[in-house]
Amino acid sequence: MTDTSHQKPPASLIRRAAEAMLALSMFGMVCAVFLNVVLRYLFNSGLSGYEEIARLLFVWLVCVGSILASADKEHLVFDLLVTRLPRKAQIICLWTGRVLVLAVLCLLISGAWDQVMVGINSRSPVLGYPLGLAAGAILLMAACMLLLLLRESWQTLRGAELTTTSSATDSARH
Repeated sequence: MTDTSHQKPPASLIRRAAEAMLALSMFGMVCAVFLNVVLRYLFNSGLSGYEEIARLLFVWLVCVGSILASADKEHLVFDLLVTRLPRKAQIICLWTGRVLVLAVLCLLISGAWDQVMVGINSRSPVLGYPLGLAAGAILLMAACMLLLLLRESWQTLRGAELTTTSSATDSARH
């Protein structure tokens, strides 16, 4: 008998679009860098705009990937100490961590917004796209992570069971 309690729900349209964007970004980065390397090696010249494209795609790739990892709770967690604490102390650590993450995300949103505003009027040297596009990826990432954190916190407050990472991992193995 297969345990289906830990399977992910069917992918939404937004998730599929984000995953497609990740795949296209990775493909675009690889093609741009590979083509530039071949042109530099064989013809001693390259296309300078491709470096800007690869850099912008990389920023978006990391930010959208971080959103998906956060939504799936697949981000890096070090819980060696927390799992050994009594239940009440685990809950205190959980909420302390959430408050700290909330503060950092608010700072990140504020800083990214400032960078988007500055970058709208600044252009990249070769292609001329607004430099605010890169900061926009960070703004989107922080805003989505903030929404995910608030949703998770709300679910916890409404009575959803608190699970530690190692207990969820142990039950997924069975």
